[in-house]
Amino acid sequence: MATDPVPRRDELMGPYRRPLRHSLPGAWARHDQLQAATKGAGLLIVLGGAGLIAGYGLLALTLWFGVVVAVIVAALWGLSAGVDSLKLRRAWARRSELGRVRAQRPQAGTADPELAHDEFAVTVEDDGRLITWRFRPLAIDAEPGREEIEVPGRPRYAAQAVEDRTFDPENAARAAEQLVEAQARAAEREARASDTARRAVEGAYHSEHLAEETRSTAAALQRTTGQRRRRD
Repeated sequence: MATDPVPRRDELMGPYRRPLRHSLPGAWARHDQLQAATKGAGLLIVLGGAGLIAGYGLLALTLWFGVVVAVIVAALWGLSAGVDSLKLRRAWARRSELGRVRAQRPQAGTADPELAHDEFAVTVEDDGRLITWRFRPLAIDAEPGREEIEVPGRPRYAAQAVEDRTFDPENAARAAEQLVEAQARAAEREARASDTARRAVEGAYHSEHLAEETRSTAAALQRTTGQRRRRD
């Protein structure tokens, strides 16, 4: 099945809601000792089981030793993954200025409730600039690009400046108007991003549906040409 080119919010947020499940494979991959101990425990269990079946008491003892080793390995694996999960949660809980700006952008309520599209917000800089930022949602294992800034949260975002304009520092009323104008442009950018995401998903669904119809029609025609047997 084809995948949507734009992530859905529930799919994006799933791993963020269950960080322990995400951390388990990573913890396993990092610890060669755990993997070796697991293989050893498995071998002991097999030998012990064979000894138990054959009636060799001493050999059967290795079964219980293997079980103990397996329990210890599982506990260490869970502990390592739990520590990683806790680190992720703490990192996501950090506060940032860009995070507050994104959350408080005027058009926040108009974001697509289903699709995780780019968002846009404006900051006012002390040196007299109005900077428009693009916020790109990040999957749990994704990293921001070289020119992007990571914004903590659940989900995380990669922020990048996409517009830089100055405001009138000597006219507060005009500066306020310029801010509103910049925010309006940001809202337009976000609306376009939302529309583009929606069209991309609809296009992917249409392409997948068309491909299925094409395969079905081709199969029917191939029976008449002898490419397929009728019982197929």
